[in-house]
Amino acid sequence: MDRKYLARVGAAFLVVGAMTGCTAGSQSGSFEVEVRAMAPGAQGGSYEVKVIGPDGDFVNSQEVVVGSTYGIEGIHFGWVSVETTSGCTAKRELTSESPTLRMVIDGENCILSD
Repeated sequence: MDRKYLARVGAAFLVVGAMTGCTAGSQSGSFEVEVRAMAPGAQGGSYEVKVIGPDGDFVNSQEVVVGSTYGIEGIHFGWVSVETTSGCTAKRELTSESPTLRMVIDGENCILSD
């Protein structure tokens, strides 16, 4: 075989390999809420959790009962707001360095973490 032909094939292989190895990575994160206990005097046995995405659009809402965990995947990076009927509200930025947000509702306390 011709050396020039082999050199071209080798170069093409390297270019294709480099292109397929360079992906943009995920552009979304996730949110999770866990309800450990209801606040004293709370009505009912669940809280409604509403998530608002970075563009201000409604992402999702869910009733979450004591002892359960609710999660949402695929939330675009940016500032995300979370509101619950327990009175817990949070606003935090999801980024590629911090792609997850976790909220724990434990009685009167709301705890946020990454």
